[in-house]
Amino acid sequence: MPNAEPTPRKVPCESSPLRGKAVFRPFSEPELEFVKQFKVGELSVEAGATVLGEGTNSPHLYTVLSGWAFRYKTLPDGRRQIVNYALPGDFLGLQSSMFGKMEHSVEALTDLMRCIFPREKFATLFSVTRPLLST
Repeated sequence: MPNAEPTPRKVPCESSPLRGKAVFRPFSEPELEFVKQFKVGELSVEAGATVLGEGTNSPHLYTVLSGWAFRYKTLPDGRRQIVNYALPGDFLGLQSSMFGKMEHSVEALTDLMRCIFPREKFATLFSVTRPLLST
């Protein structure tokens, strides 16, 4: 992953620029506390860098904090087919948690900042926060 720069938490969860967006519902205090414990840092990559590779199994899951990325499949003749785009707030890497490997790649379209979450703790998202989620 060229140009990757792991960093400690620079943007505290409570100050995330995503929290003020109308498209996202507000977190309750217990939900915010859970995400603060779940997040282990941030990672920035430059435009054009591969974020996740097809056929790989990343030890991390990511939320796009800023920037744009695109998901694509590599075709048999080497061309790429864009599947969709990832924008701030989108989750990356979930497929490898569910199926054991990525069936598409993700590339940064612009400079990208991602929040890092350890994949091995992913199951706790469902077991711990379920009672915390408000309807």
